Amino acid sequence: MRPSIAYLFIPLLASPAMANSRSGGGSQGGALSQVSAGIGSASGASSQPTGGGMNPERWLGTDTECYNPEGAPIDCPVVIREPNNRATAQKPAPTATVDLYVGAQKVHDSDGSVTADIVVRDRRFQLAGSFSHYFEGLESGGRLTMSMPSLAGGVRIDDLGSTSVVLEFGAVHASTKGDVMGNSSITGPIAGVRFEHGMKSDMALLVAAHGLWFPDDIRAKSLRVGMRYGHVQASVRILDFNVGPALFGPEVGLSF
Repeated sequence: MRPSIAYLFIPLLASPAMANSRSGGGSQGGALSQVSAGIGSASGASSQPTGGGMNPERWLGTDTECYNPEGAPIDCPVVIREPNNRATAQKPAPTATVDLYVGAQKVHDSDGSVTADIVVRDRRFQLAGSFSHYFEGLESGGRLTMSMPSLAGGVRIDDLGSTSVVLEFGAVHASTKGDVMGNSSITGPIAGVRFEHGMKSDMALLVAAHGLWFPDDIRAKSLRVGMRYGHVQASVRILDFNVGPALFGPEVGLSF
């Protein structure tokens, strides 16, 4: 494994410590209740590209090769033969692709979360949108939720081979609802890296690590490590705020 790739797995060594780093912002309720209480207290709240370009093709219906003015062989354009035998050049197919993912997670010492991701990806650049929704039943019979939408632009920095490394930067919002002590709403930047290594038999190793920064010195780290086989993806995901216990657990989803 190349040293530059090995650095991406350093967050894995720290994940057990992240998951047990704090006891939370309060002694009542589950992990999400403690995170919500911590955010409210700190903020003072009262309320490989799969798309690719065109493959080199020869003239349809013939074995003729093309040459440049100096006589060297070159790739021929794809052509469409019309009924009158006139050949019309066809424009290259667009390289942008759209990837979708939906998943559900069991959160330790809480109930769970659901996540939906969409990534529009070109050769070197991408735009990723994500929405996560955490939920937890309260002893009072109510329901506490935390919604986290984010939008980030990314640039791919690898050699465009089977291993993809994308740096991302964008914005994230977190809002709680149903907290008896008052709901919270915070917004800040998000930055991180996505790593994907294609393997044999339609399998891929996935790692995503991000840092989140909010006002009032509220910070968080997120980490997702998993495997994808075909359309099925299994991961372990951690969201660790500095004002409460880590929200972590297994996640299963489908990607398209």
